[in-house]
Amino acid sequence: MASSPSVELSNGINGLSSVILHQLANGFTYSAEILLYGGQVISWMNQRGEELLFQSERAVFEPPHPIRGGIPICFPRFFGFGDVEDHGFARTRMWRLENLIDDMEFPPPDPDYAFADFILDNMPDDFPHWPYNHRFELRLRVILAPCGDLTMISRVKNVNTNGEPFSFKFVYHTYFAVSNIRSTQVEGLEGVGYVDCLEMHERFVQDDDPITFVNELDRIYLNTPDEVTVRDRQDRRTYTITKNAGLPEIVVYNPWDSRNLADLGNYEYNWMVCVEAAAVDKEITLNPDEEWTGMQRLSFMEF
Repeated sequence: MASSPSVELSNGINGLSSVILHQLANGFTYSAEILLYGGQVISWMNQRGEELLFQSERAVFEPPHPIRGGIPICFPRFFGFGDVEDHGFARTRMWRLENLIDDMEFPPPDPDYAFADFILDNMPDDFPHWPYNHRFELRLRVILAPCGDLTMISRVKNVNTNGEPFSFKFVYHTYFAVSNIRSTQVEGLEGVGYVDCLEMHERFVQDDDPITFVNELDRIYLNTPDEVTVRDRQDRRTYTITKNAGLPEIVVYNPWDSRNLADLGNYEYNWMVCVEAAAVDKEITLNPDEEWTGMQRLSFMEF
């Protein structure tokens, strides 16, 4: 497949710096945009220039607010502390571009692939629920393939010099754009156990049918297969999430009646679904110099 990848630095909304990956292959153009703020993918477009990720019309592109939509990275916490940092500080901090071209443990992809590397290695002194003296490196590589697939590889390393381990959770909080949530289903989780976050975190088992949406839904599926599919029956499009063993869970979320969410329009729940590769049921613990890797690959197809 003949392809022409390129990488562009840009200033986007409110002057937030971003990296835009372009992929021209066999006459088709794909793109992805990643903000340095949060290391967050905010756009992924197919060959017709159609946006594949949901972005709220009320999203706030101004630090220190999280941005609703795209693919926020949740680290080192996810859910349950009742403040703006519920999902950790990674999504509301400024990351840096990094050149890993000579990193033998993380070789660059094939030259036909557009990619960029990012790093976050600082945290606020006042972040609750995680000791301020932990030293870490969180690296992110985003890759756009000639076929339009979008791959994200994150590496967390404990670089403490005091000999202490640390523990964390991690989520790719992906917002997929759909034509109608009532015509959307999630396949591949049939018969899988889950935690229902709307039912006091009780545990249940998904029946033999795909997940469909008729009301608010917020679940953490456990010990999930490596591949899960989102099917938009109205637009006749599928998204496939492929992940590695470092991300054993899948979070499925739609807020439905969103009038209590300031950064989500009243009816925008109709056009989004979150299906998130995650490591949240049990914390990951790293000793000094140990490293963890979490990978997801997103692909799309029309039927």
